[in-house]
Amino acid sequence: MTPTSQTYIGTDGFERIVIQNAYLRCVYMPGLGGKIASIVDVRTNREWLWRHPRMAYAIVPSTASYVATADTGGWDECFPTVGACQYPADPWLGAYLADHGELWCQTPQTTVETVDSGVQITTVWQGINLPYTFERQLRVDMSNQMTLNYTVTNQGAAPMHWIWCAHPLMAIEPGMGVHTPEGTTFFRQDAQGNLIPEPADAIRPSATQTLDLRVLPERTSGYGVKLYSDVLPKGWVSLRADNGSLSMDWDVADVPQLAIWFNAGAWSADGGTPYYNMGIEPAIGVYDPLSDAYTKTSTYATLAPGQHRCWQVRVRIDADTKGA
Repeated sequence: MTPTSQTYIGTDGFERIVIQNAYLRCVYMPGLGGKIASIVDVRTNREWLWRHPRMAYAIVPSTASYVATADTGGWDECFPTVGACQYPADPWLGAYLADHGELWCQTPQTTVETVDSGVQITTVWQGINLPYTFERQLRVDMSNQMTLNYTVTNQGAAPMHWIWCAHPLMAIEPGMGVHTPEGTTFFRQDAQGNLIPEPADAIRPSATQTLDLRVLPERTSGYGVKLYSDVLPKGWVSLRADNGSLSMDWDVADVPQLAIWFNAGAWSADGGTPYYNMGIEPAIGVYDPLSDAYTKTSTYATLAPGQHRCWQVRVRIDADTKGA
């Protein structure tokens, strides 16, 4: 089935672009920073992306807290930082970089076109406090796969440092499992902010808790942890349910790391019932603030003036993978 696209305005006033084929349905919201609001397997009607049960969609400034005002769910892009910080080097030393980056708070340039046997949405953002162009091409063809092609270009006259991660918040349930390449090592931060290495099947959110991501615990378990991988043996991750899976893969030479945010009843930003969700995030760089990545690691990226960098992430939706 050749994918189709349609555009409509929701009751909340925000435009939605819907792409659908025989396998999946994707909803894109240009007015909310190019958010991918929904990815549904049309064969099972499983929604793979989490939606905040209480937070309404709204346009907020880049100076606002993302988690307090815009953590509505779906898939955002975090660039050139994840955590709010000041840029750590000349000539933009001290420039403010927003919580979860500078992309989610914009209304980017959006183009929708039919390409061969697919539909492609091209989204282009411009830097707010740094001189860059960030572009993402989201393509759906006749298969069960979405392809995301990224390009970032330094438009300035000096080298620019940055980190990036995709930020899809996943709709999870007890018993689902996250699978990563054999030999994956994750790091978590201790109370002093130091990175502690741990195997993927024995993560310690605290001194008294042990977490194996291959079998997700109950909603009220109280686990809450942010993980950053070492350079991965291979570039892939898979979230598996009893009737399907969502998998991502990429070239590990382009995207070396994977970040995971797991919240099983540990926390909510609005004081309501704590969330039960998970961020599964292909990443370039370790630590959330660019300033920490720059001062404490060598995992951040740098672009010379006029230079660009490209990478690709493929998202595959499989149905009925029970027992895989």
